[in-house]
Amino acid sequence: MTGTTDAAAGREQGPSVSFLKLAGPGLIVAAAGIGSGDVVSATVGGASYGVVLLWAILVGAFFKFVLNEGIARWQLATGTTVLEGWAEHLPGWVKVYFGLYLVLWTVAVSAALTNATGLGIANLTGGAISQPWGAVLHSLFGFGFVIIGGYTGFEKLMKALVALMGFSILICAILTFHQPGLTLRGLLLPVIPAGSGRQVLSLIGGIGGSITILSYNYWMREEQMVGPRYLQYVRGDVAVAYLFTAIFGVSVMLIANQAFFTAGVRITDAQAVPKMAEMLGGILGPFGVYAYSIGFWAAVFASLLGVWQSVPYIYADLYGIVRRADAATRAAAVKVTSVPYRLALVFITLAPMPFAFMRRPLFIIVTYTIVGSLFIPFLAATLLYLNNKVRWSAPVPRNHWTTNAVLVLILALFVAVGAQEVINAL
Repeated sequence: MTGTTDAAAGREQGPSVSFLKLAGPGLIVAAAGIGSGDVVSATVGGASYGVVLLWAILVGAFFKFVLNEGIARWQLATGTTVLEGWAEHLPGWVKVYFGLYLVLWTVAVSAALTNATGLGIANLTGGAISQPWGAVLHSLFGFGFVIIGGYTGFEKLMKALVALMGFSILICAILTFHQPGLTLRGLLLPVIPAGSGRQVLSLIGGIGGSITILSYNYWMREEQMVGPRYLQYVRGDVAVAYLFTAIFGVSVMLIANQAFFTAGVRITDAQAVPKMAEMLGGILGPFGVYAYSIGFWAAVFASLLGVWQSVPYIYADLYGIVRRADAATRAAAVKVTSVPYRLALVFITLAPMPFAFMRRPLFIIVTYTIVGSLFIPFLAATLLYLNNKVRWSAPVPRNHWTTNAVLVLILALFVAVGAQEVINAL
């Protein structure tokens, strides 16, 4: 997807690429990006159209791979985050826009995630822990764990949650799997049934997160992934992340196909999670109920932890940029022990608390969907500029024309996604 450079021959040998080594920051990005919105979109898509829209999951995961590879390549080439690149090379209003957007996104996303984790634990405990109090407890646990566990503890817990969510949902998909021929056709042959345009856009746009993509910049620093020699490693790491994302999304859609579409049961967004567990109970017995409930809870809890741990980096980075601090001061601010980081973590923890007791989870999810849809076209547009026009001396390739073509397609598509989501919500 990218061009070559004469200096590449002189690039230092990077670390070897293996699955175990790749199961690091890439998979954490994948886990942080898979939230309740992804599960709901894939569930409703499978319930409404069966397996014919499976290809949209693959396209969405591929688009997020291109974006994440672009921000990682920028950092390897320049030694700066994309946020620092925006501040240095784009007009000043971009910082203001992004700062305001970040606050709005934080409130909407933290509210959606805490409500989703509350729903997940309420399902698991049979209502012994109510959704509102489950939301509050998860938010507070996320705060405490990030403060105490540091990056190393966070990474270990995220990998455990990835394994749990992946195994639970995948085993449900395998046990309910049928129609291999139609499934293969749905994966490889893009078809848009009449009236499915909105659902296709939702599937492509929803899979894999929004602002959480920027987290990779900071987790690269935590892993000390610096310089051109990490280019191939990073590409492999990000590829594993979005391969996992695609498998997870496809698995949810396959389960929904068997639970709803084949049975002729129609559902709404609000019914997606509890109804799925109920239908799996009828197909697989109690195992199906608990396996799916555990998988859903692990997915949304991993997303919550990913946001709680990574988004404070972005606030701290923005703080250093606005203060026009030197590089050393900015680097010190973007640490899990810094005051800006911890103040941002407090804000993220407390912001969703009032929404936990609103009893309007659908309103919260709609708000989250609208806000989230606005970031991806902005990121695609800035990567078109930064990775083509800004000069860098490091032996890291700029955008190939095919990468630019994909970014333009992402920009156009996600503008359509955002407009459609706003219209439908209003």
